[in-house]
Amino acid sequence: MYDTIKSKIEVDRLPNTFLVGKLKNLNWAGFLWRPIQNKKSNVIGYQTELQNLNLKLYGRELHIENSLQKFYMSNNYQSFTFSQVIAAFEILNDKLPIDVYKATIMRVDIGAVINHNTSQECNRWLDCKSKLPIPMIKRNTIYGKEFRQTNNKFKVYNKTFEAKQTANIKLQEQLMRVELTGNSRFYNKRTNPIGVYTIQDLIDPFKFKLLASELLNFYKSIKKKPNLDLSSWSTKETRIYAYMNNPDTKLAMKQYHKETYKKERSQYLKLLTKHQDIIQEKIVLEKLKAKVNFAINN
Repeated sequence: MYDTIKSKIEVDRLPNTFLVGKLKNLNWAGFLWRPIQNKKSNVIGYQTELQNLNLKLYGRELHIENSLQKFYMSNNYQSFTFSQVIAAFEILNDKLPIDVYKATIMRVDIGAVINHNTSQECNRWLDCKSKLPIPMIKRNTIYGKEFRQTNNKFKVYNKTFEAKQTANIKLQEQLMRVELTGNSRFYNKRTNPIGVYTIQDLIDPFKFKLLASELLNFYKSIKKKPNLDLSSWSTKETRIYAYMNNPDTKLAMKQYHKETYKKERSQYLKLLTKHQDIIQEKIVLEKLKAKVNFAINN
């Protein structure tokens, strides 16, 4: 279920040569560390890699970032279960010169992949907490949509297309990836904090379930366009639906006709509820629940 993880930790027994800041490669802990320079060509740190993971040292602070799932299984389109997460961190802890479980969490991505038509799903999105979806574009092709906020990002994209374009992997199934990215503030500075502070928290089974619920709840919070049979609608209902789905007219009504907008927005929301495509809604949600439960229980 986890994907990209960004963390940092102070290294206790770091050789002093790393603190001098010389422009040369350094061997330490089984890795070759290369200098990191700023725009003025000053050495500000050192970097290396452990498979796909990026390791960077700034003074005594070690930053670890990239996909934990790809580190463990070389892809993020298969299921990544709780037991596999534990195994991945055990391997990482053995290979790094630190106690990885004490590393402070800066960012965690959680996600799941299901067999579904991505365009069919994304084309139904209206908004999420007044935020409009942003198209995800690669090679002049819209392959998904995302919602961006200050401390988090939620996206759904065509994993079959993305794997082909980025890694030249041809997947036979029609795969859709659902992913939530959040920083430490998003998970912890809230009314009911999840409490994801260190990597140790990521292998807590209770918190693993809470993060899984966070992914599902975010998806459920997205307002989606139902499949509509407009032939049964009145002229007024059709007009309300039309201007509410046009950003310009919706804004104009909200600014210059506030009372009418407030009343007709209520009617609009009732229309969406009345004509909601419950079958389509349940298809995606049930697929996500099945994948999440599999990750939790295996």
